[in-house]
Amino acid sequence: MKRLYIFVIISALAACNTLVAQTAQFLTLPADPRTMSMGGTGVVAPPNAFSLYNNNAAAAFAPGKGALAASYTLWLPGATGSNLANLSGYIKTGKRGAFLVGSRFFLNPSNNLSDNQGNITGTYKPMEISVDLGYAYKITETISTAATFRYVISRMGENASGGAFAADLGMMYHPGNFSLGLTATNIGSKIDYGYGPYRLPAQIRLGAGYDFHAAEKHMLRAAAQAGYLIEKSGLTAGIGLEYVYSGMISVRLGGHYGDPEKGIPPHFSAGLGFTYRGLSLSTAYLAGQKGSAVTNSVSFGLEWAF
Repeated sequence: MKRLYIFVIISALAACNTLVAQTAQFLTLPADPRTMSMGGTGVVAPPNAFSLYNNNAAAAFAPGKGALAASYTLWLPGATGSNLANLSGYIKTGKRGAFLVGSRFFLNPSNNLSDNQGNITGTYKPMEISVDLGYAYKITETISTAATFRYVISRMGENASGGAFAADLGMMYHPGNFSLGLTATNIGSKIDYGYGPYRLPAQIRLGAGYDFHAAEKHMLRAAAQAGYLIEKSGLTAGIGLEYVYSGMISVRLGGHYGDPEKGIPPHFSAGLGFTYRGLSLSTAYLAGQKGSAVTNSVSFGLEWAF
């Protein structure tokens, strides 16, 4: 009975969060509220403490010495009610390199445990964790590349835990106001809970962005991104706009496309940001189609750049 229960929980979470026969779907979620509020267009996001999960290669272009950040996301409140917590950052090494480090914690709602007679004997809260370490290097003044190595732990039940290794590869072309980014993420082994292997959500993303400086205190950033989920041939796309006033106040809008039949919920997004003396506070809010579980998902993030 317990083995059957755990198998049902794994299958339900995999199907609800995204694609069947995959697990650790939290690896595809933006850890950065700014990225989330701009339609998920992180592959061309400017360098910040979340670059490890946006495009790791961006960190090589960071102007400062380093940055640290934390974020917390309430994901799919209309369905699973899961929570994603993140800690990440980078430190520059000379003029061309940067080390990146981070960890994500994905907490699912509690589920009842029962014995062979169906009596409830307790509860268990499924949890997934990733630990990430990367390095970015600026090959030329306009081109950078990076690699991240990751270990994923997935605990779906008392007797159902698994782990996997994965890697991210990133590149960025950044000549002035224009940015072009390419990433391949979650390329690695499978997680086996004892009921058969589950694939990680490997994907390829390509994006472009441009900064328009209308005046000394006004800047408009536009970004567009397309993605391909490898195992299930799932297509995604996102667009985002950000208006920044005096380098301090940001207003963001975005849209994200996905195939609902493959568990990729399309949605609109919005967010605000405030930056002062290296401290940045960002928020994001998602609104999906009528009845969509993604509606009312929110994210909050705090960053310190030094």
